[in-house]
Amino acid sequence: MYNKGTAMEHSHRYPAYPTQEIAAELEHHINIHRQAYNYTRYEYENVDADDTGSAYKHHSRLPGWKDEFPVFSEVNSKALQRTVTRFYQNLNGLFEQKQNGRKVGKLKRKSPREFQSMTFSQSGFELTNTSGRHATLWLSKIGDIPIRYHRA
Repeated sequence: MYNKGTAMEHSHRYPAYPTQEIAAELEHHINIHRQAYNYTRYEYENVDADDTGSAYKHHSRLPGWKDEFPVFSEVNSKALQRTVTRFYQNLNGLFEQKQNGRKVGKLKRKSPREFQSMTFSQSGFELTNTSGRHATLWLSKIGDIPIRYHRA
């Protein structure tokens, strides 16, 4: 059933061909985002609800994170906000399942095997050289990654 006003999120996937150096940097950034996800979970469970409770409120805590844990400054700020939002989207999914009568637990800590992506939105990325089958994806604080732009 289609609800009017509901937007569907859609992502395109293209094969990427990073150099070994860029691949290592990508893994490092994904690991930092995993740590941010887990720290969001920790704060959600252990910090006063007035300071957490929504992705928006939690975004305001990120500058403090960067002061306390400089590793969080190594990644793009908007992508870090999306990681916090990802936690709250997962939490909302659990809540909806519970509302539908399903037995649900709670969100668990993510291991490296369970957390293998990061999301850039609005800024921090640029797609160039898109006229043929190949393009270059630039990610902030990571670098240029050749991709196959043709999905065939």
